[in-house]
This record gives sequence, structure tokens and C-alpha cells, in this order.
Amino acid sequence: MANTQYSKIVRSFVDEIFNARNTEAAKNFVTPDIVYHGMDEEIKGIEDFKKWVSEDLSAFPDMKVTILDDFGDENKMAVRWTLKATHEKDFADFPATHKKIETRGVEILYFEGDKIKEAWTVADMSPMIQ
Repeated sequence: MANTQYSKIVRSFVDEIFNARNTEAAKNFVTPDIVYHGMDEEIKGIEDFKKWVSEDLSAFPDMKVTILDDFGDENKMAVRWTLKATHEKDFADFPATHKKIETRGVEILYFEGDKIKEAWTVADMSPMIQ
């Protein structure tokens, strides 16, 4: 599969799952045995992935993720993104601030066929601390 196809899948994944808040659509984008490496946790399986995303969306109900750019090689993609949201509920040991935040990060995605099999996230958590 060409990198442009992976790019389209990743952009649709972000728009559908995070921006449109349709966690049930995860089955269209990730394998049933997805492994997601977060900042300090590892999520395994599609059901735990959907639960994890739902918790994030609950803490940041107006979350908007924007992909700035992406590139890949073979069956891997790297994605640079920004996130804007209001921190309404406790998240990752940070109490709710009810303030707007903006942060940025990078995802590295490994594909199996046309679905995401494994993902790693690195994000700037300093807006949460401030």
C-alpha cells in the first residue's frame, strides 16, 4: 500500500475517532489486537482502546486534533499533530483545570494491511502541568 493511502487512513482515523468522537468506528481503522503505547501506559485490544479514547474525550469534550504533516516508509507512518481542548475532567493524574490547552505531539503508526496494528505517542504534557 502506498504511503498516500496510509496518510488518508490516518487522517480519517483522527477525524472519525477523535474529532467526530465516534469510538465505535475504531473497528474500521485498527486491528482487533491493537497495541497502543501511550505516554505511561500500554493499551491492548480494540475494546480497551475504545475505552481509553472515550476517557480522553470525556476529559476533553471539545478536543480537536489537527494533523500538521505525515510521512512514512513501507508500512509505518509518522504523524505530527496539535491538539486544542478544554480540560474538563481529571486526566492522567492531572486534576481538571477547566482551562483551554494546546499541545503537540507525534504518533508513529505501524500498519498491518490497511489497519493500524501498533502505535506509539510522544506528546508535550507541559500545558497540563501549567
